[in-house]
Amino acid sequence: MDHAYQEANHQVPRGSSVIVSSQSRMLLPYGVNIAPPMLASTTELYFGNGVRHVAFLKVHKAASSTAQTIFLRFGWARNLTFVLSSAKTKFGYSNIISLKESLTKSNILPTSKGKSFDILCHHVIYNKSAFGYFLPNDTIYIGIVREPYEQYKSALNYFRPGYIFRNIKGDFPASSYIRNPLIYEPRSIFKSWTNNRQALEFGFPLHLFSKFNSSEVKLILEKLASEFRLVIISEQMEESIILMRRYLQWSMKDVVFLDKNIALNKTENKLVRPHDRHLYRQWAKLDYALYDHFLRRLRTQIRNQGPDFIDELILFKEVRKNTNMFCLNHPKHDDVLTIHESKWSEPFNITWEDCHLLTMEEIPFLQKLGIRQYGPLDM
Repeated sequence: MDHAYQEANHQVPRGSSVIVSSQSRMLLPYGVNIAPPMLASTTELYFGNGVRHVAFLKVHKAASSTAQTIFLRFGWARNLTFVLSSAKTKFGYSNIISLKESLTKSNILPTSKGKSFDILCHHVIYNKSAFGYFLPNDTIYIGIVREPYEQYKSALNYFRPGYIFRNIKGDFPASSYIRNPLIYEPRSIFKSWTNNRQALEFGFPLHLFSKFNSSEVKLILEKLASEFRLVIISEQMEESIILMRRYLQWSMKDVVFLDKNIALNKTENKLVRPHDRHLYRQWAKLDYALYDHFLRRLRTQIRNQGPDFIDELILFKEVRKNTNMFCLNHPKHDDVLTIHESKWSEPFNITWEDCHLLTMEEIPFLQKLGIRQYGPLDM
């Protein structure tokens, strides 16, 4: 990682930043006053309208729920139309469109007559032609990936796949699995959570999962890079989100987020042994090719933003820290956290309602959206 990014994790830039205040009982750092930088004479880097048509490829166990909250809040605030699954669950609307295919007329709900879809941000397999059929031509595509071994451990911990934990005996079934995964893998790759799952959800051709071809993989990655304006790297979530904010021309308030669905690493690490990482890299060649390609691309995209990107990153971290402190202290209805103007943001408030949406889990938020778009489901 560049030295500048390391500094951004520890320092508030001189002369920079946010004035944080509240009208309430909140245990916030009153008097914290990090003065904003001098506003540039050029056009300021804050927006408020921006892109309305976005497809977010929500990849399992890649911190995608954290990013998804941004799209849910943005669309909810503007009454935009979401692509929703036609399936029903015990909760109502399903957060999964499909685990084995891309968008079809049968697996999504139709829009109202005369309306088009604005945002897609629920689980489905990527296919550009299928996405393009249902989404407007000016849709911006955003993806997300996670370091493959970390994604693998998270999937093990969350899904506890039966083909590993039920079928393999011993204290470390996942270690036995990764020593010879083909013995234990399900017949259908779509039923596997551990066979290059990120590449699968990005729509890689199925024959590559049994026979890796570096030349073909390179062509696919180049194609994906031409289709996705940004692929978020979950280990560099804040950097990625600032880039996304600039590309989509959204405001800083639009992209503030709290971390979601974070499992304890101690639990995940109990499932594996140290040597498993090396074996998994040999097994998950597609996922590593995908991750490495878009990690390099993200670093290039950041360098192309210029030196002020680091200043915005530091400010964004500060805004997130104070928003997190405010929201997790259970604000009252009339409590307000004020973020003052900077080069990258107009002044804005974080209210009780904002905190409610920031902390809302995916399933309840989905029900709100579904009921507003289509009404209650007949259960």
